[in-house]
Amino acid sequence: MKKLLSLALIVVLVVAMAAACAPKSEPAAAPPATNNEAAYKDGTYTAKGDTDERGWTPEVTVVVKDGKISEVKYDEVRGMYKSEDTEYHKAFKDAKNVDIVAVYKQMGEGLVAAQDSEKVAAVAGATGSFTNFKTLAAEAIAQAKDGDKLKDGNFKASGKEDERGWTPFVSITVAEGKITAATYDEVSSKAFVNKTQDEGYKASFKQVKNVDLVAAYEKFGADLVAAQDIAKVDTTGGASHSGENFKALVEEALSQAK
Repeated sequence: MKKLLSLALIVVLVVAMAAACAPKSEPAAAPPATNNEAAYKDGTYTAKGDTDERGWTPEVTVVVKDGKISEVKYDEVRGMYKSEDTEYHKAFKDAKNVDIVAVYKQMGEGLVAAQDSEKVAAVAGATGSFTNFKTLAAEAIAQAKDGDKLKDGNFKASGKEDERGWTPFVSITVAEGKITAATYDEVSSKAFVNKTQDEGYKASFKQVKNVDLVAAYEKFGADLVAAQDIAKVDTTGGASHSGENFKALVEEALSQAK
């Protein structure tokens, strides 16, 4: 009987020691945190808005590095940028007691911090500019999300009719992700003819500016096909106003291709 009790006691002691020496189970590792932040494609993206009644055109440039927005610049241009126009600074400061350069900088820094145009806090003192900023920032960010590749197809953008009845338009063809053709022209709401087909207008333009209008327009398109980037196309020749229209409408047409 004593032997049985001793044996049972030994078994109990062995089990207890084994339990004490066994490694403790670790709690299951937590799953890695999910990154909800959108990853953007590296590059520089610009969006421009409509010119207002005073001639100012708003624009935003967003720089993406390592998948995140690293730099943002907002400004408005009318011959020169507001941020560089010291007379405008002074007039704005005198009228509203607001430093417009500081406001523009604050808006850009807010987007870098938030990484989302909808989460940028409103900036007091320049409501109109802030509204433009949010709209254009969202457009530029959309470009970063879509990347640089264009979808195949034919894309067209038209501008506003000017005081003489001419409406500018651009047609772009994309094949295999590249711009293969681009044409620019302006159509008359009075004569219902394109400038490149209006012999009288072409002759007058040639006489006044010594510029072949058809050749100038063809060069716009050829240069875009060669460069594949409207920012690299020089439109400062003898048809500079048309060149400005061309650049703005190309950006609009290519936004459709993205």
